[in-house]
Amino acid sequence: MKLYQTEAIVLRASPVRDADRVLVLFSPECGRLRVWAHGASRPTSRKRGAVQPLCRSRFLLERGREIDVIRQAEAVEEFSSLHDDLETFSLASYLCELVEGFTPEGQPNARIYLLLLRVLRRLAGDRRDLLVRFFESRLLALSGLRPELDVCTVCGECPVTPPLRFSPHLGGVLCGKCRADGPQVIPCRPATVQVLAKLLDWPLDRLGRLRTDAATEQELAAVLQASVCYQLEYEPKSLVFLRKLRG
Repeated sequence: MKLYQTEAIVLRASPVRDADRVLVLFSPECGRLRVWAHGASRPTSRKRGAVQPLCRSRFLLERGREIDVIRQAEAVEEFSSLHDDLETFSLASYLCELVEGFTPEGQPNARIYLLLLRVLRRLAGDRRDLLVRFFESRLLALSGLRPELDVCTVCGECPVTPPLRFSPHLGGVLCGKCRADGPQVIPCRPATVQVLAKLLDWPLDRLGRLRTDAATEQELAAVLQASVCYQLEYEPKSLVFLRKLRG
């Protein structure tokens, strides 16, 4: 019997059989894991609280031939405020779905784990949408997909000639003189590019100082959501649900 311990955030939980669950975890030491939780749905199960989605827990796991099994689980941080309303929970679920989609199974990435943990801790506060844009931009960068904002991705010149556009296909800004073939090209103002650059470079603690208007936030959402969907090659279910929820 090969046992190992790890801390992890529960990205997703799926019911199987009568009382079991299959969990998708994200661990700083082990990366993304798919594990089996026997009896976790029973009201009397000691694992029940620790295996809820969005919970940060400590796990004792046993290696299996096809899937590892949870032997013990202890909740460390439950993020109860994220469950207070449907929109906040949906935003948190979107972040978890992005992490699941962007991270290969079994490959550790402590920086993405810390990013998710720090953003989940703040998500129930103010400026949630800007915080989600911060997460999307940093996740792209930590995945080796940092957007090119300093020069035009076609001609290589500084993108000073408006109107500017952003190409998810090319991964960066296009100047007003250049065209690009691709599934989607999104108009964006210089102010939006400047805010995106700050999201990529500023520490999270400075995010509250960032001033944006409604048009900039709409363009940021369009640029970053198109980018993550292009890289994933699908639209996350939680993002589709959020759009319906917001009408």
